[in-house]
Amino acid sequence: MPSNYVFVGSFVMPKPGDHDGLHVFRADTETGALTPVASYIPSLNVGTFAFDGQRSVLYVIDEVLSTAEFRDAHSCSSGGGGQVYAFSLDKATGKLTELGHWPSFGTQPAGLALTADNSHLIVSHFTSRTVTTTVTGDHTSGFALTPRYDDATTVLFSLEGDGILGNNGKPVDVYVHPSHASSPPACLHSVRGPKNGAFFVECDMARDQLITLTVDSAASSLNIQEVRDVPVRDAHAHSGPRYSAFHPTLPIFYVNYEYSPIIETFSYAKTSPKDVKASETRSPSYTSVSTVDVLPGELPGLDQKPGVLLSDLIVHPSGNFAYTLVRGHNVVSGFKVDGETGALKRIQTAQLGGNSPKGCTIGENGRWLYIALSQSSAVEVWRIGDDGLLEATDSTVTVPRPSAMLAVEV
Repeated sequence: MPSNYVFVGSFVMPKPGDHDGLHVFRADTETGALTPVASYIPSLNVGTFAFDGQRSVLYVIDEVLSTAEFRDAHSCSSGGGGQVYAFSLDKATGKLTELGHWPSFGTQPAGLALTADNSHLIVSHFTSRTVTTTVTGDHTSGFALTPRYDDATTVLFSLEGDGILGNNGKPVDVYVHPSHASSPPACLHSVRGPKNGAFFVECDMARDQLITLTVDSAASSLNIQEVRDVPVRDAHAHSGPRYSAFHPTLPIFYVNYEYSPIIETFSYAKTSPKDVKASETRSPSYTSVSTVDVLPGELPGLDQKPGVLLSDLIVHPSGNFAYTLVRGHNVVSGFKVDGETGALKRIQTAQLGGNSPKGCTIGENGRWLYIALSQSSAVEVWRIGDDGLLEATDSTVTVPRPSAMLAVEV
């Protein structure tokens, strides 16, 4: 019989010190209850996960500004950025064995995605937006002091046959997102794509942009296809696109916004990775279709911006439903998916039993929604009905400052 596991990552604002690490639970498919298996590396500040089901390898990003290894090696007080960890999963026991860890080549890695053939790993960086001073100019033009931010990078790593990072852990391609004096530095919160891996979407929260990219696995190249200002219907400026989520069968993806209580639906031209070559510069064509409010109008405090902070976004494996979390109000909202257009209709907004919902995942059988309540240090288990409606259970486990979550069946 297959085993079901749920990975939970602890997360605090990136800084040196213990962050409480990575936790593995066994999930009961009949009750949804979680049983602890083991915890690993308290210093890990888990940004998100990616899982290679063929090789049973779990990838984890350590979302930090600075690592002790870099500081010790360079005799400095900070620097080095984040890290990428790889773990082998024992299917029978749920226990993890570290295969290695490597610099992520940027600060605060927040997005992680595997290519469809599991040959490469993409890492997007939130960046710290730390400012330092650069001297520019010369004797002719005159010298000036210019602010310089941490590089915002999208990084491509190759993977070996056993799942460890290839090229001695060094990237095979890096895209440095350009800085502009008239705008804030890029702030890449996530990177996700459809199952066939034809393209990926990065959400740039700081610049209100969606970035589409492709990967040429044969050439080990990362190709930024288009950087587009988010259309965002019925939303204010500086909405902060946070996550994308792809429908499993329809050519549809959704985007939620940290500072606007909506989810936007996009349709795209369906292609396969073979249709996009490294030499091509065209972007996968996508269009804004509709938006939906994530909260009912009568919800108390809706007009107060600090109360509307969207976090995770997920589509049910059936493709029939979608869910998003709202911090501040501490609720989860559920949506029915139109089977033809992919448009969303809100069917429920449920109050959670704790504060600051950060991450969620759906059990592989599609019957359970697991929600991480960061400030309450708890993970709640919710039953998903055949109609998509959520029902709270009495099952809750304690996890220090949980955030990223991922359920797998092996």
